[in-house]
Amino acid sequence: MTVASKDKIAIVNAQIVTVDKNSSIIENGSLVVGADGTIRAIAPGQITHNATEVIDARGAIVMPGLINSHTHLGMTLFRGLGDDMSLEDFLARLQPAEVKVLNYAAVHAGTELAALESLLGGITTSLDMYFLPDAALEVANSSLMRIQTGPNFLESDGPEPLKFADRLSWAKKWLAAPRDSAGSTGWVAPHSTYLLDEQQLRTLAELASEFEARIHVHAAETVGEMQLVANRHGGRTPIQVLADTKLLRRSVLAHGVHLSDNDIALIASNSATVVHCPASNFKLASGVARILDLQRAGVNIALGTDGPASGNDLDLWIAIRLAGYMQKTVAKDPSVLPAVDLVRMATINGAKALQLDHIIGSLEVGKRADLIVLDADSPSLTPSFEPHTTIATCVTRADVRHVLVDGQIVVRDRECLTIDRKSAISKVRALGKQVLASVNKN
Repeated sequence: MTVASKDKIAIVNAQIVTVDKNSSIIENGSLVVGADGTIRAIAPGQITHNATEVIDARGAIVMPGLINSHTHLGMTLFRGLGDDMSLEDFLARLQPAEVKVLNYAAVHAGTELAALESLLGGITTSLDMYFLPDAALEVANSSLMRIQTGPNFLESDGPEPLKFADRLSWAKKWLAAPRDSAGSTGWVAPHSTYLLDEQQLRTLAELASEFEARIHVHAAETVGEMQLVANRHGGRTPIQVLADTKLLRRSVLAHGVHLSDNDIALIASNSATVVHCPASNFKLASGVARILDLQRAGVNIALGTDGPASGNDLDLWIAIRLAGYMQKTVAKDPSVLPAVDLVRMATINGAKALQLDHIIGSLEVGKRADLIVLDADSPSLTPSFEPHTTIATCVTRADVRHVLVDGQIVVRDRECLTIDRKSAISKVRALGKQVLASVNKN
């Protein structure tokens, strides 16, 4: 090999959970990251390489980075403000505080803390929906975490503040700007069908079509939402409204808890994804999503944490576990939603939702090296007879030892290398005083 083609990193002695189309597992395997950050080779045993950085996994699980397919990263600022109340009451408490506290620096601080929490927990990619998304992109650039985001729309002016027409003009400039290779800015995010009227929704569909942008939207989260949408949109469900306004095609639907048979058929025929957020749904008593029915209909199902103000943390391992346990309980059948399906929901299915499955979501030659090395000495992961089961039922954030994004080590021995931990925590801690003051004034 020439110096220009020198390998970047080699991982050896690994139990590799590939999440390829066959969900293959490579025992005592090696993985080599090339100079360009892609996976150059992956195979059992030892692979010839010239990397100076060698990670000995010592038999531990190596797997794709987790993909958080629905979150609001900047909401770390409001963590814990919405406990023990319904979604509607939570939003009534949160939104005035957002208007008073949020600016570019605040969203940057909240998102940076979220990126720190995410990377330490093995989340390498997030689909974010929040105000002032330029701040999230700045965090993505500095932390190396993949953050997909874009302009979000609702009737209120928000903390930017921008009225709908002004927000639309800003969004056109945003979408017209050059995109990176992962299309991080190719998104339009209508908040929901209950906070936008039909003409606004149709306008956003035209905007997305013009710029070939993807849609990220809340849909069918609570019973209260269903009634609000029915009242506002002539008795239709959120899914029917999205279909009628041309927003459903290949969209990412956050929550999807309260779906009719017709809704599920519409989602399937439009190749849309439902992002299941079990921790947030259960905490807010929103209900239990029809995951098994969606699965039978062939719908792509991914996993999300929702925002840390409603779900309180950014822990996708908990989401994996809750998703499986609840569906088994509802079906009264422990065989449904097996571990391999849950692992795919947290990885390759998320990549499919973001239309990035050609570059991330599984460990295969040619894909970007976004991956996690778990702790070989974790008591809770010992023994590991079937790694998918271990991942779906045993792993916690404390078991994440190393994390790579795009072939670069961002977490080494549980320490984040791209974000200053003390600084990130102190900035949000200081902002917390403003948040508390704004809530107490309401």
